[in-house]
Amino acid sequence: MDLDDTGGPGDTGETEQASTTAFANDQAAFDFFVAKGLTNFQAAGIVGNLDQESGVNPASVQSGGPGRGIAQWSVGGRWDTSANDNATSYATSQNEARGSLKLQLEFIYYELSQIGYGFTDLKATTNVTDATVAFMAKYEICGNCIQTQRVNYAKAVLAAYGQIPYGATYVSQSWPLASAPAMTVKCGESVAANIVLKNTGTKAWNSSTALGTTGPRDRTSIFAGADWVAPNRAAQISGTVAPGANGTFTFAFDGPTGAACVPGTYAEHFGIVQDGTAWFSDTGDGGPADDVIEALIDLVPGDNTGSGSDTGSDTGSDTGGGGGSDAGTAQSAGCNAGGASGSGSLLILGFAALIRRRRAS
Repeated sequence: MDLDDTGGPGDTGETEQASTTAFANDQAAFDFFVAKGLTNFQAAGIVGNLDQESGVNPASVQSGGPGRGIAQWSVGGRWDTSANDNATSYATSQNEARGSLKLQLEFIYYELSQIGYGFTDLKATTNVTDATVAFMAKYEICGNCIQTQRVNYAKAVLAAYGQIPYGATYVSQSWPLASAPAMTVKCGESVAANIVLKNTGTKAWNSSTALGTTGPRDRTSIFAGADWVAPNRAAQISGTVAPGANGTFTFAFDGPTGAACVPGTYAEHFGIVQDGTAWFSDTGDGGPADDVIEALIDLVPGDNTGSGSDTGSDTGSDTGGGGGSDAGTAQSAGCNAGGASGSGSLLILGFAALIRRRRAS
């Protein structure tokens, strides 16, 4: 871990050795970091380092040295004494056992997201080798690191647990979260909207990657507008989005007119689909789940002229907004996509990889 940390998993010093198998806690650790919004190769890069440090064993003690736990934090430093940054005080603050795998994984993410240790560098990586090296250099800060072994461990983890072809986590959206008061849309008005998601899979997104209606899937939305790809497809990717990059789905919610204008509160749900291949929520930890991306909307009568305005939101939020009916049925509650750690988890697109808050009925 620290500059004087040379203890490997069960060794008095790090020695390069062949390895083609993962350690017992590899998948739990990998899934933890994917759920925090890291890509599969970034999560694998972290776990590859932990394999070399301790075999991902929370009870690991460096033979003859200061290293402790899965990351081999040093006694007299980040294990027990560093100000505002040690596993012991963090465990106390979380009311959890310092020696548990869960606590130690949480402490790693705390150090990354709150202290630093190369988190920005890690998130900027685009492949497993670079992710492994970034975590090794800026977080582990090891002496005799044996970089090749760490990369080999990471590649093995990625091969075993990280081959998620299609996955996404949430970044941002223009309309209010479903946990907030519903936004207002008038019949006959069009409200611009967009949602940004990160590609956490192994395949690039393209024009077949779409934001489709769910609840149920492929439902015709009463808020479908002229700019929708189809009544059950709000938007699709323009160009390509590489793994690890963000993609934006841009569309508009159109308030229905005529007999379709039925005032009420509607919950519109979406999922990400690779048309002709699979829904992302069906590809392991690809996500997001079908009920994660939501817009909650109060549909109200339009102006007497029958045309809508662009100021129809009663939430005081930005100009982005939208919503829809669930097969035309008014709803009174809903959930929203939220960020990981952030908790947590959109699109929460992590997926493995998402945190939702449910609006009380």
